[in-house]
Amino acid sequence: MEYKDKILEAYIGTPSKVQWYKEAFESFDHRDKSLSWYWNSWAMLGGFWFFLYRKQMKIALIILFVAILLGAILPLSIFIALYILSSLLIGGYATNILYNDYKNHKQDIEKMFADEEKRVGVMSIVAGVNSVALYAGVFAFISLVLIFVGLYMMSGVVK
Repeated sequence: MEYKDKILEAYIGTPSKVQWYKEAFESFDHRDKSLSWYWNSWAMLGGFWFFLYRKQMKIALIILFVAILLGAILPLSIFIALYILSSLLIGGYATNILYNDYKNHKQDIEKMFADEEKRVGVMSIVAGVNSVALYAGVFAFISLVLIFVGLYMMSGVVK
């Protein structure tokens, strides 16, 4: 396997997704724009959790903060519309955000280390995936469903 493929696989951290990201990143290489659209369904559905899973803590926290802030000050109907719109935008631009992060990490690591094996090792540590976020997301989703079911049952609608 070539160095270029090894370091990309270390960045992605999920061997089954490497080919998809490789195609996406190659399409970004051929574009002149700094921000490009490339659809990612998992990013659209996951939002905060997707970026947390991909070790993009800063972006994940920004998304969470904005969602909580808007949820607290906006009426529910407007919040839902903005949430759907932001989910669509996240789904379209998340892959490009990861691509830019990949380029930055790769450039920084290549400046620090001459040995390719060390570069790949460091990339797998600073990037890759956060498996704890996956379990936390599933736990949060199940908890939320159970809370809503409990509230529904306590409301007296079900007899």
